[in-house]
Amino acid sequence: MSGQLPERIARRRLKLKQQQRRRRRIAGLATVAVVAVIGIGWMAFGGSDESVTRDTPARQASGGTAQESPGPAAAGAQPDSSWKNSKEPVPILMYHVIGEPAGDVPYPDLYLSVADFREQVEWLDQNGYTPVTLIQVQDSWYGDGTLPPKPVVLSFDDGYLGQYLYAMPILRKKGWAGQLNLKAEGSDLSSKQAKKMVAAGWEIASHTITHPDLTVISADQVKTELVESKRMLERDLGIDIVNFCYPAGQYNEEVATAVEAAGYRGATTVDPGLARREEPFELKRLRINLGDGAVELAALLEA
Repeated sequence: MSGQLPERIARRRLKLKQQQRRRRRIAGLATVAVVAVIGIGWMAFGGSDESVTRDTPARQASGGTAQESPGPAAAGAQPDSSWKNSKEPVPILMYHVIGEPAGDVPYPDLYLSVADFREQVEWLDQNGYTPVTLIQVQDSWYGDGTLPPKPVVLSFDDGYLGQYLYAMPILRKKGWAGQLNLKAEGSDLSSKQAKKMVAAGWEIASHTITHPDLTVISADQVKTELVESKRMLERDLGIDIVNFCYPAGQYNEEVATAVEAAGYRGATTVDPGLARREEPFELKRLRINLGDGAVELAALLEA
């Protein structure tokens, strides 16, 4: 984005920053009270949750315990009378680690604090957006499916624990779900956790087996990464895997052709912009970086 922001966006930035400060002060007081209650309950009753027992780096980075109650059962946004068949472009937001970086990390911009993520979700809700899965978008683009008036896809790459501990319950409280681009091997998430995300309405897309740069390995290796990752995830999770995400956004014409030949319906990139039905295997996304809150999200979508 270049040039001066319009005056109305500048005013919105100031207003949203003031709202953020107020919410954070309130949230800070509430967190102190919640932590005290949880501590008393834990000492009195003990117990553990399988979802927070593994001490991985992603768990340490994201705080280790869920900040939100799972809430009522939900299976993602469902069509109502306001949803219509649409062939229009759709924004796909790209997230990685939900949680603060723990010390020196290789790629700090891949992190987003829980507070900033929650603020973005609230902003989307207040401004009429409805997160849907990429499958729902494709059903509308290429068939008779429907979409809400302002659809957006929230995509999460790699399979970090904070996506399960924080993003899922925050979205679930709204009745929303995301798209998890999951490595078949080497993610922070167990099968049980991934299955819980599926039950909450999340779409699982393949992100290969080992996350290689597909443009520099052999054609046979590319085929293995595409076909076997799909097979492994389908066998493990008991669902159809229909979409793909290029590791680190690396792809070329040969790779995109191989993705289509492997039986995928579409593929997401890290190219900036809106996803369009005319580019099923080159779907663009909007990157969310460290420190991006509601203000930055608003400017990104309005630009």
